[in-house]
Amino acid sequence: MLTSTLPTAPNLNAVTPETISKVYEKTNYAFLFAPVFHPGMKYVAPIRKELGWRTIFNLLGPLANPVEGNIEARLLGVARRDIGPVFAEALKMSGARKAMVVCGEEDLDEISCAGRTYCWNLIDRSTSQDASPNNVGVESFTISASDFGLPAHELKDVSPGKEPHENAAILTSLLQNQLPRDDPILEFVLMNTAALFVVSGICEADTSDMGHGDDGKVIKERGPGGGRWKEGVRRARWAIESGEAWKQWRAFVEVSNSFNGS
Repeated sequence: MLTSTLPTAPNLNAVTPETISKVYEKTNYAFLFAPVFHPGMKYVAPIRKELGWRTIFNLLGPLANPVEGNIEARLLGVARRDIGPVFAEALKMSGARKAMVVCGEEDLDEISCAGRTYCWNLIDRSTSQDASPNNVGVESFTISASDFGLPAHELKDVSPGKEPHENAAILTSLLQNQLPRDDPILEFVLMNTAALFVVSGICEADTSDMGHGDDGKVIKERGPGGGRWKEGVRRARWAIESGEAWKQWRAFVEVSNSFNGS
């Protein structure tokens, strides 16, 4: 059942280059609103809208991260399989060492819950003596819902296309752990979150002590690309079921609405 009362929304316009450090003092979550961090793009947006077709900006956007130098790990989705290797090489050239580019076989810029997902994963083979980009390789493979220990779901079951207030209710219910454990949208979120956990390296730990509700039973099984995808799902579920995900979201809402004059 979806929650009937929606909480206060975050003030995305208040999260700016000047306030982002204060946001991270209060929460480990932030959303960087493109019009705020790339103000020059507001002059391009009306033209792109009038053109009605994809432009070079659709490709540049994912690579133009305003906190580029401070990102340790990232999961980047592209909507065309043929540009996946290009994006992986671009990330490698920029100095990234923990990153994976994904493309669902339905031309989905996320990990698909319906079919296969094409992945290009950066592999860091460098040593403390030589950390040059030349020591970072790119490994390609495919992954499916079953590799996460989850069933497949049709895309129509995770893309409701509802009104904003309905989508907000779904997000709130998900973060408050009110959705059934086998809800398609929840499992879709778990898969994509798990992938970022795998890329970050935290799933490589052979012990687990995340806090309340963590049974400590690490899933060491490896899947495509050598990743512990099921362990990623276990940790993602814990974040929701422990209340930690909701706690961090609420902290983001509060701090983003606390800045004077925003």
